[in-house]
Amino acid sequence: MADDKTKLESQRAAIREHKEKYERYSIQHDKDFALKTIKNCQNQIANILRSHPHWSSSWEDSWKP
Repeated sequence: MADDKTKLESQRAAIREHKEKYERYSIQHDKDFALKTIKNCQNQIANILRSHPHWSSSWEDSWKP
């Protein structure tokens, strides 16, 4: 369980990082890549939370531009 909490926080941290990049980038290709990474992290988060439905969600879990 602790391992899943670590994975969850790691995925959320990656989303925060790539959200900042998405907002900073001016080239659409770069924005698309950051968004692709965010969506991948959100899929990983959904998989983790499916195993732990009692854990709280966070804004990173469903953020969209």
